[in-house]
Amino acid sequence: MPGILKMNNSANGGLGARDVDNNKRSHDGKMVNGERSVVRKDSPASAPAVKTPSYIGGGANGMSSAATTGPPANQISQLPPEIQHLPPEYYHSLSKLIQRISQETYNELSETLMQMKELRPTQVNGNLPNGLGLATQQQDAEINKQKKLLLLRFAMDNRTKFIKLLVLTEWGKKAAADISKLVDVRFWQNEQSSAQDQVDDKIEQMKLAMNMARQLNPDIRTALEILGTGKAEWIPDMGFIPPPPMSAEKALKLLRYLNTSVSTRMIVHEKIPRQLSKWRIENGRVTFVVDGEFEVDLLSFVEDSSDQFHFVDIRLLFSPAPTIASDSRFFSRLRIGIDNLLRDEGLEACFGYLHNITLSHKISILAAQANDLIRNRWAGSLRSEFAHRVLWIQYWLNRPGKKSWIEIGVSSNKPKDAKVTWRGPPVPSISVRWFREGVHVQDANLEFDWNHLSAECMIKQVIALHISHLLRATRQTFTQGMLIKAAFSDSEPSDCRLDVAIGSPDHTTTLSIEPVTGRYTLRPANPLSSPTENAINRSLDPSTTSYTITQLLARSILESIQQYSHQLGWKSVARQALHMEVVKAAVNLDVLRFTLFWPRGWSTDTALAAIVDAAGQSWWICEIGEKGSTIVRAAKVYVGGLDGRTPPINRTTLSSIQRIAAQQYAFQVTMRALGREGKTCRLEDEIATVQRSASLEGHVRGWAMHVRTSDLLSSQPGEEPWMEPEMTITGHLFRADYRNVWHIAMGTMVSEAAADMQKLMSASPQTRFSFFEGGKFSILLSTPFGKEVVGELKARLQDLNRLRSFATTLSKRKMQLRSSSLEQVEFQYSEKLSVKVLFGKGADIQVKFPDKNPHNRIHSFLTDMINDRSPGLSDSAHGDNNGLDRFCTSLLWSRPILTALSEIENRVPGNVDNPAIHVHDIRTYRITYTNPPCSFDIKLKSKDDRMLWDIEDSETKPADLRPKIVRSPNYKRLDTLKDALHKLFRESGERWWGVRAGIIANIDGIPDALRRLDEAVRSCYVEGGVKQEPSSGNRNGNGNASNGAQPPPRQPPPVNTGRANRPGGNAGNTMNMKQQQAGRGGGNKREPITID
Repeated sequence: MPGILKMNNSANGGLGARDVDNNKRSHDGKMVNGERSVVRKDSPASAPAVKTPSYIGGGANGMSSAATTGPPANQISQLPPEIQHLPPEYYHSLSKLIQRISQETYNELSETLMQMKELRPTQVNGNLPNGLGLATQQQDAEINKQKKLLLLRFAMDNRTKFIKLLVLTEWGKKAAADISKLVDVRFWQNEQSSAQDQVDDKIEQMKLAMNMARQLNPDIRTALEILGTGKAEWIPDMGFIPPPPMSAEKALKLLRYLNTSVSTRMIVHEKIPRQLSKWRIENGRVTFVVDGEFEVDLLSFVEDSSDQFHFVDIRLLFSPAPTIASDSRFFSRLRIGIDNLLRDEGLEACFGYLHNITLSHKISILAAQANDLIRNRWAGSLRSEFAHRVLWIQYWLNRPGKKSWIEIGVSSNKPKDAKVTWRGPPVPSISVRWFREGVHVQDANLEFDWNHLSAECMIKQVIALHISHLLRATRQTFTQGMLIKAAFSDSEPSDCRLDVAIGSPDHTTTLSIEPVTGRYTLRPANPLSSPTENAINRSLDPSTTSYTITQLLARSILESIQQYSHQLGWKSVARQALHMEVVKAAVNLDVLRFTLFWPRGWSTDTALAAIVDAAGQSWWICEIGEKGSTIVRAAKVYVGGLDGRTPPINRTTLSSIQRIAAQQYAFQVTMRALGREGKTCRLEDEIATVQRSASLEGHVRGWAMHVRTSDLLSSQPGEEPWMEPEMTITGHLFRADYRNVWHIAMGTMVSEAAADMQKLMSASPQTRFSFFEGGKFSILLSTPFGKEVVGELKARLQDLNRLRSFATTLSKRKMQLRSSSLEQVEFQYSEKLSVKVLFGKGADIQVKFPDKNPHNRIHSFLTDMINDRSPGLSDSAHGDNNGLDRFCTSLLWSRPILTALSEIENRVPGNVDNPAIHVHDIRTYRITYTNPPCSFDIKLKSKDDRMLWDIEDSETKPADLRPKIVRSPNYKRLDTLKDALHKLFRESGERWWGVRAGIIANIDGIPDALRRLDEAVRSCYVEGGVKQEPSSGNRNGNGNASNGAQPPPRQPPPVNTGRANRPGGNAGNTMNMKQQQAGRGGGNKREPITID
């Protein structure tokens, strides 16, 4: 129920607005049905009504009673009841509307204030620099403007709301009573309408219920007639009862009769037009068939031509075509027209009529399909017009230049001289004309399918021929030598394309024309193809198109090269001073584009150039002049694949090109260097002698240089050569530092040298040297970029010869080789001990032991020995004829004593000076103890062709030859130590013997002797240190002797890794020591001493 505004119009609680004129009036205009003083109980007035006095039956103040007399009581009782007034709960009060608008205004104000709060001015701490204060003020002023704008928008929007509210309030004061009455009347009308509908329903239901109680009036006369005779003549046949069905035999007989009748007429009496020569008879009718157009069924009731044919049905024989329903309006009009033509003019006129209808309908279907294309897929690219049975379809609307279209219409086929041939009058047909860029194409072979109509297929066929024409014209303008593959189609424009490539099919650009818009397109799409497409579509000139595509291919090739070159770390060379003419003259090619690179490791005066011409890309090594504007020398890099094709541009190919270019440049420099020396070499295919396999297809080939061995090695007169007469050198990539280039030199050893090298290689694989069966070997060389290779190869061959000699020495000494190379050899001379011998590029050979190897004590002595700066054993009976032999021998005889000394020294963790071991040379050692204080000298001596170790107690030596700890005049050895040593020096063990003042041991017996000596000394250890009697000069001021000799401070053991660390005075005095006889003291046990 619609609501109204409810207002209290009485300021003092009087009558409401609805109570002013709420009394009904009679037909004469007098007020009836109540008094004005009566207030309705359901009135919206809030205050009680004021009772006004009644003047009926008398007058007051001289007034006539007739003037105030109301209507009679009987007249009031005859009036209808008063209209029901809606109660207040059906209305929405105005206060609620005001409250809601106020709340909404408050919410919007809060949002506005929050938005103004977010626009904060810039906060700056401290003084601003010059010029910044003004900028900050301008920014704050802009923020203030935005705040004011927000506040003004809020005020304007809400001002409009309150104006509307004010208007509504004022209007409510004036129209509240009328609107209230109108709502009451409307509510009363709805109730009356509902009541009328209910009355209709009740009457209908009552009639249905009373129908069962009606008494029927039967027709006895008709009933007797029908029951007696089965029918009544006066009753009309309404056709509700169908006739009895025809039997199958009767129907077949009737159809056979009709077929015979029609056949007789067609064969004997009827003149059939040549256009309707294809017909058949079935089901009592003749069917004329016109291929691709229609077939029509006609019926004849006579055998001759005295009666006309009658139209039965027609079917269209093309698609898409509608099915003509027999109950349609078109079918009715068509039947009337055909029957009239058959009656008046015969079959030929009927054919002409249906033929023209069919042709017109075909063109209409094509026009409708064209309109669908314009609305959907071909929007904005097609335009069609259809008038007078002619359809024009224009395509490529936005293509610059003259327009192109096709024209489809009905042609009468009448000759120009208007003569009629023996065939009769010409038959109209559909004809098509094609205008390509404003020119009528006479020889176009447009084979449209008129049985299956498709405007899109027709347009595509025409566009395909147009695209093929444009692409053929473009193909003729390309430069000879480019790879061009064309594909044309007569029906599908998307299949027409030109595949253009330079050099190889890997970088191919496909030129095609978009069928819908007629724009040239290039595939694949990349950042370079987009501007090229725009340039082609602006010019539309075939020569410009071919030139632009050629430049695009050249740029795309260089872009691909630059992309992968950046991944390999190549640097582009600035070529502002290098003009195109200079490059063309240097390489003798018609250069399209070029770029120069500095691959990693290349010098600045040599660049790798990528040249692109019509034959493809090629690579050149260019030596650039000083100012960068000239090319001194240019050499082509031959990078053809094994299959003869240009390899694809990728990271692998560029890496191979970098290797081959560096290889070729190094070979050129080497050939020039050999040429200056009067020596020769030759270049061959790198893998020419390798059997080609499927895995090598597409790989970039390289080159190999062959040099003579006699030009590399210098042999002594009478020395047998150990290599074959020729070696092969191949180039490879840079090293990790990109300063030197790897090369591999391959050669073959003679059978004698190959046998020894085979044993060496089987025990230790090499890193830069590889040995194969049959004596073949390869050496990994490293030379600076642009430098010749022969010098480095000579040095490596000398190292290889030295490695052979070292392998022979190890085999003679029966030492196990762990690893070897041209730079170092590592071998094992004990179960747990090994050593590395480094052959540096300098003159000295370096020796390197592991950290825990006991031979680190005599490292410097062994280094001098292997470099022939220090002699080995005085006895040369074992065949020690060079420093390497002496080095190996010294490792064997010094291993037992050094192992024992390390074991004694490391017996107590953290021990520094108890004992302290001093090395005088490789044959002389000293052991010093601080608790108890004592010292022992160990020397290697020879006796009767045997090498024996002599352990001598330093107490038997003069004081100046003793160590500092036992050199004091007041030194006195502990009695326990004396007894322990006295006992030890009179004992003997396995391969060692006590000699009263010391011990004599052979090479293998010295470890046991040293262990027994260490145990004897440590057994006399004194807690708190040993106290010695002070000398006369060592008394304190009180005349008291010191409590005892303080032990010397703990010092780290001396590191004897060189001559500078050897003890000075003791070494010279050792030579003057009294020689002890090997057989002194005790024991008669003598065992032969041999060096294993």
